[in-house]
Amino acid sequence: MQANLAPFAAVDALINQGINETLTNAVASWQGGPSFGVIFNRAPLDGYLDDAVTTDRKSVNMCIDQAPGMAEGSIGLLIGGQPCQITGPVVADISGWVTFPIVFLN
Repeated sequence: MQANLAPFAAVDALINQGINETLTNAVASWQGGPSFGVIFNRAPLDGYLDDAVTTDRKSVNMCIDQAPGMAEGSIGLLIGGQPCQITGPVVADISGWVTFPIVFLN
């Protein structure tokens, strides 16, 4: 008898699908591939010069299965048709969900 080593893998996949279908707020594409939904966040920059600098922190939440090969420093991601660079580590959790910071390119 063979034990199922990942008994909740199907549940994780179902949860990721539900998030992609209901909570995404932006459309992205990776290296010219098909479009997919992501959760795009924009928040005020917390830190040293909040009053002197007007800027914000941008991040993306998504299922990594939609963008194989994505890594810190990559520039192949489009968010809403705008090119961006990934500025932090791209490390997925056990279910394949990842959150990483970005900056938009001109």
